[in-house]
Amino acid sequence: MHLITWTPILLAENGFPRDGRGNPFIRGSVLKEAILNAATYYYVKKDREIEAKVRTYLLREELEPTKVVEDIKEILQDKYLFLRELEIPEKISLSDGEIYETTVEVFDLKKQIEVNDFRSEVFRGTIELEISFPDLSKLKAIGHSYCESLCRAEMSMLKNHPLIEDFYVPMLNGIKKWDIPLRVGMWTEDFLQESLLFFRKVKEIRKKLMEKLKIDIRPKRVLYLPAEKCTVGWCELKSSNL
Repeated sequence: MHLITWTPILLAENGFPRDGRGNPFIRGSVLKEAILNAATYYYVKKDREIEAKVRTYLLREELEPTKVVEDIKEILQDKYLFLRELEIPEKISLSDGEIYETTVEVFDLKKQIEVNDFRSEVFRGTIELEISFPDLSKLKAIGHSYCESLCRAEMSMLKNHPLIEDFYVPMLNGIKKWDIPLRVGMWTEDFLQESLLFFRKVKEIRKKLMEKLKIDIRPKRVLYLPAEKCTVGWCELKSSNL
């Protein structure tokens, strides 16, 4: 399989890890997290039992920020056991591609302004990797559901901004043609946005998370590369078997 980075991947503000020889890589857990984030959205949307369990969990009195994402993924994997069979190499080499430093803006979609910026490494290229999963066609449905919805959600907050026609409309049209769309790496300031996209329109949950965790789960702020004129992390997992 190949991972194609249609827009650059940003892993962290301090760049990519290196092995003992100085070769950059990303951990397989980063790609696994991207897949499970998409699966969370897909099955919460599709399965009322899962939606009810996650909703009950999010509305309980006490929430621990560091455990929310993992607890929700456990709820999901307890029912859909095949998700536990996803196997990805521990380290994925970035030798086939380009790593470079660029300016990253934290862009507020609703206010349509840059609220912060920093310099960081990003990666762009095609990565060859081995993934073991019982049914890749399920990943196709999962990826399309999540990434198309995420792209529309970000676009809807911009209203009449030029980024809609210049970036988001072409990106959405491209995503529809990809094998398995994914959003990989660090693409927002707020980590819960990645896993709780489905609940962005549920006022009581949005309010509860704002009160308890001070986190807005709407895709409000994204990481934007002004030199490349794109948001980060839009990738396609491509397999000749699909």
